[in-house]
Amino acid sequence: MIAVLEEAIEAIGMLGTCLLIGGAPTDARFSADHMRTLFGKRIVGALGGSRTSQEMISALLALWKVGRFPFDELVRTYPMAEIEQAIRDTRSGEVIKAVLTLE
Repeated sequence: MIAVLEEAIEAIGMLGTCLLIGGAPTDARFSADHMRTLFGKRIVGALGGSRTSQEMISALLALWKVGRFPFDELVRTYPMAEIEQAIRDTRSGEVIKAVLTLE
């Protein structure tokens, strides 16, 4: 993942912007050529699309209403007794968002 990010930073030209949207481990580090950034190259991070929660939720619900964002298919609920299974499913990619329920 980091190698791809560094290649993306190298690929953009003068006054270009590389937008980081996530995916690397939280402790990941990358490097960039200092001289190339002096010519206006920008590296910008974005969290949650860099929108306010109200804007983001409204936009995602609008996409869901027209069938373009199936968030209801990305969530799976587990009773608290199945927490280990929820963790395994999340790590394996079986589920995107595991939600534990208290019963």
